[in-house]
Amino acid sequence: MSDAEDASPYDGCKFVARLDHVKTFNQAIKSICFNDYGMLQVSEEGLRITVEQGKSLQATLFMPPGAFKEFHVQDFQSFGLKMNVLSECLNLFGTADCSLRLMYRDEGDPLNIILYPYEDEDVSTECIIKTMDCEEPIDYDMNLKGPDLNVIFVRGPNLSKVFHELEKSAEEFEFITSPDRPHFKITTVGIMQAVFSVEVAKTSPMMMMFNCKQTVVARYKSQQIRLTNKAMQAATKVAIKTNSIGLLELHLVMQGEGQEEIFVQFFIIPLLND
Repeated sequence: MSDAEDASPYDGCKFVARLDHVKTFNQAIKSICFNDYGMLQVSEEGLRITVEQGKSLQATLFMPPGAFKEFHVQDFQSFGLKMNVLSECLNLFGTADCSLRLMYRDEGDPLNIILYPYEDEDVSTECIIKTMDCEEPIDYDMNLKGPDLNVIFVRGPNLSKVFHELEKSAEEFEFITSPDRPHFKITTVGIMQAVFSVEVAKTSPMMMMFNCKQTVVARYKSQQIRLTNKAMQAATKVAIKTNSIGLLELHLVMQGEGQEEIFVQFFIIPLLND
């Protein structure tokens, strides 16, 4: 990380970052664009962009400093921005491979994004995105640190296939995680109360780690589970965590072009029991 005095081309900027390839970052942003507004937070720990749907669903994109070719931040920076505007800016060159620079000067100033397509070194495009004040996101993570946590790691492509095969018209998803059989089970309940289910044993090849200490059964809105699809399709591995009341965390790992890891984290509140 450069000191402020070393960042002479960006004097006055409190945040500067550069990516050699925009593709994976773009995919991650698309996967959390389910609300108009998001909050961007940046510190020495890295970059976080959080989007919420009421108080029942939260998604956070996290990129550590090592995921960037260049990363400079002065103090803790936090601001709101329009997610659809950010996504549109990242897609200006379509599928063309681009490098990306992010710059932010100070509170109230816009976020500057510059794209440099590799196909034409004489071309670059700068987008200026208005920033705004935004409420702090809910800290769900503190509720998933207890000793009673069930944790499962599965291979991303396998779990994406499971979700794809489940009933599309389902209204609810039921997740069971247990130290005993069925170990990990996903059931969907359709409009006509039709039930479809998939069971995954802890010895299954798609399992990377299995650590369940109690049986937890919880239901979630189908629409909220489906909102994880884009991230799931790009993930190499997924951590599934749930506590005794059914608070669900899906922690997805995406791999960038340079093998760097980008993380997308979903927190989903369970439905109340009838």
